[in-house]
Amino acid sequence: MQTDLITIGITCFNAEATIERAVRSARGQTWPAIEIVVVDDASTDASWTVVQRLASEDARVHAFRQAANRGVGATRNSVLAHASGDFVAFFDDDDVSAPERLSEQHRRIVAYERATSASAVACYSATEQRYPDGTTVYSPALGADATPGPSGDEVARLILLGKPTSGSRGVCPTSSLLARRRVYDLVGGFDSELRRHEDTDFNLRLALRGGHFAGVSNALVIQSMTFTSDKAVSAERQSALRLIEKHRDVLQRWKWYDFSRLWTEMKFARFEGGVRVALPYLIRLALTSPAKTARKVMWSLPNRKTYQRYKYSHESRV
Repeated sequence: MQTDLITIGITCFNAEATIERAVRSARGQTWPAIEIVVVDDASTDASWTVVQRLASEDARVHAFRQAANRGVGATRNSVLAHASGDFVAFFDDDDVSAPERLSEQHRRIVAYERATSASAVACYSATEQRYPDGTTVYSPALGADATPGPSGDEVARLILLGKPTSGSRGVCPTSSLLARRRVYDLVGGFDSELRRHEDTDFNLRLALRGGHFAGVSNALVIQSMTFTSDKAVSAERQSALRLIEKHRDVLQRWKWYDFSRLWTEMKFARFEGGVRVALPYLIRLALTSPAKTARKVMWSLPNRKTYQRYKYSHESRV
């Protein structure tokens, strides 16, 4: 029986200290048929030199470089453009995947398809998140070990509104994703205009097309939780509001658009200035939309620890 070829895509930007570790993690996969596509997003450090050397050492590694920095969404699309695999997995340039990652995720997708007849399945693994202060946190994957897993409109409402659903205790970082190539093609790949939340946007568009999310509970990726300029509060706020605007028609159809914008403003006001700064927003929400506010607060409580854990550095508060 022919073994499916899996393309491992790695986007790289200014990762000279970690890219070799990530590529060796990809080369060490137990799945027998792989190619590794590394796309450098116009790094200004020695990343490209390291990537070229790694490609010269292993014929399975294919190296490409973009002439100008275009952001992670556009760079992932470049990976897809160069991919030959029946499946495509994404590894981050500063993460490490367990050797059995691809084998376990491939097995999960095939079994899920047979059990449900679903044609669009995204498989994420749980991750072990490692923070700069040494803290290690287990982060579950959406739909872990659930068959059928969450899908379609319920996942879209989870992403846009935070409304819990069956099997929803988990997240979907692209660095732990494996899916058939046709799944990426179904939604047109990643939004090249988004430099943040492009993974959220991808999952949302897949959910709106009826996609299924079948997770793996094993932490198959060690995820480095770094704080960079594109994760500053102001950048996060702009990206979150841009995502809301992009999917305005969906939110308006659900009658949640105005509330979602104001809630997002409130959330980032709290990040930047604390509860006292956010309080006027919350009062306005409670007065204009008391039922939605009560529901949103209840939906948000399970994520409280996550928000507390993800603290922005002093340098990012600019």
